Amino acid sequence: MDFVKVATVKDFTHKSIISFSILGKKVGVLKRDDGSFHAIEVGCKHQSADLSKGEIIGMIATCPRHQWQYDLETGKCLTNSSPDLRKYAVRREGENILVSLLPLS
Repeated sequence: MDFVKVATVKDFTHKSIISFSILGKKVGVLKRDDGSFHAIEVGCKHQSADLSKGEIIGMIATCPRHQWQYDLETGKCLTNSSPDLRKYAVRREGENILVSLLPLS
């Protein structure tokens, strides 16, 4: 599996999520309370709005367009019948955060 560097640990000093585009998909890297990192698709399944730009409380993101809510840990949509957000593998190499080019599922 191929990985690409997307951030450094320092980038999360004042943020808990950073989003970027990878092969045309919006992907977010989230820093958990325990300091570990998690990557998941952050394009809303309704109209592809970037969920990282909406309200995020804990791991629940609310889409800024139509308020669909997703659990960013599991990928489940909490308010509508929707496909799950896809997860990506994350690897930390020193201070660098790397994410797989393709989703896990």
